[in-house]
Amino acid sequence: MQSIKNISLGLFMTLITSSIYAGAQISNAKTATVTIRGNSRACKTQIEKAGTQKKQAQLTWDPSTQKAALVYNSHTTTKDAVLRRVALAGFDNESYNAPVTAYQALPEGCRYKGNITAMHPQKDTCDAPMEQHRDHAAANATVSKLESLYQSYFSIQQALVRSDAKTVAQKAGELAGLVRSVKMGELSAREHNVWMSVMKKLDQQAAALKGASGIEKQRAAFASLTETLYPLIKASGSPYKVYYNHCPMYHGGAYWLSKEQGIKNPYYGSKMLTCGSTKETLQ
Repeated sequence: MQSIKNISLGLFMTLITSSIYAGAQISNAKTATVTIRGNSRACKTQIEKAGTQKKQAQLTWDPSTQKAALVYNSHTTTKDAVLRRVALAGFDNESYNAPVTAYQALPEGCRYKGNITAMHPQKDTCDAPMEQHRDHAAANATVSKLESLYQSYFSIQQALVRSDAKTVAQKAGELAGLVRSVKMGELSAREHNVWMSVMKKLDQQAAALKGASGIEKQRAAFASLTETLYPLIKASGSPYKVYYNHCPMYHGGAYWLSKEQGIKNPYYGSKMLTCGSTKETLQ
């Protein structure tokens, strides 16, 4: 009889092999191992279907370990976006709890928490540390088709905090491509209205940021970009908190958007890292 150690190793190697194969099919591939709750092989098809998107993400879940190998295109989606879809399909995971209605819609053989009711739901649990838990309502939100665009912006913001001009230029190129690939027919009504008023300016500003030479010119271009992006991300209704921050010192006052609570100034970096204040919290 095989030892538990050997069985676990075999399952782990299966996940790794799946990741390598999927990585060859997906461009700009990043990999991650994530925890997703389920009670049997009956859940496997549904979990993998929810997390997999052609040419964007491949999810392979193992029912014995409740671990999944995730390979995703880092230019078009995020691990967070994949796990939100899995939660909306009814499966708790390391980042999100499933809405009760989505869980109840699962076949009886796949209800890993037993039968619960909307009026008296069983307390959800996740295998991740408490600081990784998201608000339950977040999993019930629809992922915006502009999410990859927003994630690209946040990568630029973080690179400016580090004064990393090379990464800013790289991510600005990605952002410019994402702006031009937006399909207006896939946007919500609120997003569509705002998009029509900002799309030309956003295209110009993303191109200007891409072509900016040196960190200071990048910061100036980023300030203009933020003002244009702000009403758009507000219209999207993000499933996570976005902080609209203000620096009073930079060019008479400039704003930036951040997913992190607390001030990390992208206009001065380490020179004046905590200069500024949060003016609005979007969600």
